[in-house]
Amino acid sequence: MSDPKRYRSKEEWFALIQEARKSGMTDAQWCLANGICHESFNSAIKRLRKCSFAIPHKSHDTYDLTVSKQDVVRVDIVPDVMPLKEAVPKAELLLDNSHMIEITFGDVHISLSNNADPVLVAKTLSLLRSYS
Repeated sequence: MSDPKRYRSKEEWFALIQEARKSGMTDAQWCLANGICHESFNSAIKRLRKCSFAIPHKSHDTYDLTVSKQDVVRVDIVPDVMPLKEAVPKAELLLDNSHMIEITFGDVHISLSNNADPVLVAKTLSLLRSYS
């Protein structure tokens, strides 16, 4: 491991930067692996560029799969089988008897709303008379 306080010449920094850029690692990873302060490494790059050194660019075409990185992604969980909807909706119980016609004929009890079709009511009553 290198001494982080050690003075390095421009040529030494240039050689280290070339080595880092050829390694396939990010600058920060390479510095950590080689015991070099990342801030000093970046400062050396800036100094060398001012002195017209040809600093190799970072390699963007490699992707390091060994780097631990966690992405957070929202996942909506949808059941595979959707529950079946009822084909016939449940009839609502109408408790208001003020709008009803109730007919009792022997053991038969018929309740009709005031909106019942008059023709249907007439046919129903006619059928009931025929059974008496």
